[in-house]
Amino acid sequence: MATTTSTTLGSAATSPCIKGYPDAATRFPKLAEVVMYLQGLNGRADLSVLAEMLGRLDVKREDFSCACTFGSKAYRRNTIAASPWFELLALTWRSGHCTPIHDHTGVSCAFRVVEGSGTEIRFEKTPSGLVCPVGTTLMKPGYVCAAEENDIHQVANMQAPGTDLITLHIYSPRITKMNVYTFACSEGAERDDAEPNVYGAERLPEC
Repeated sequence: MATTTSTTLGSAATSPCIKGYPDAATRFPKLAEVVMYLQGLNGRADLSVLAEMLGRLDVKREDFSCACTFGSKAYRRNTIAASPWFELLALTWRSGHCTPIHDHTGVSCAFRVVEGSGTEIRFEKTPSGLVCPVGTTLMKPGYVCAAEENDIHQVANMQAPGTDLITLHIYSPRITKMNVYTFACSEGAERDDAEPNVYGAERLPEC
């Protein structure tokens, strides 16, 4: 069984306005169709419907710029609209920001790349208890990702410093916690005391 932990998404990971914008459909006309559909939900949304709606969008940063606050140390989840059955978020990423390796058990998750190019890394469970990468996708503006429940992935901004990534996400129902997985990590081999450390401290792999 793969090494798994459960991470709760608390208020520290979200925009200061946790409830988003009560008038989101009016305030962000380009998102009005999506917001109105989501506000009418009384159960979990169909993933294919979310992907199809995001695929039709013609939206840029300036269409919801007031919801595009960036984090200083990690990617930021900015709430545009939410209810118990959904949340619509603008995720903002500086170069090097990434999610944990995670899945979306119990939640329909779809997102669209609005600005910049993101990288999605897909993983599979292994008998070792760790997960192993099985593929990567370069996600350019307009790309829509629809993650199935059991998909294990990580999303990252691997662009050059100074290049931002903005993505528009829908979760249904609202995501409050997610399963987080572990990838292989090493600081080098065990060695005799007399053997030099061939991995200089400044070159140790990060985990």
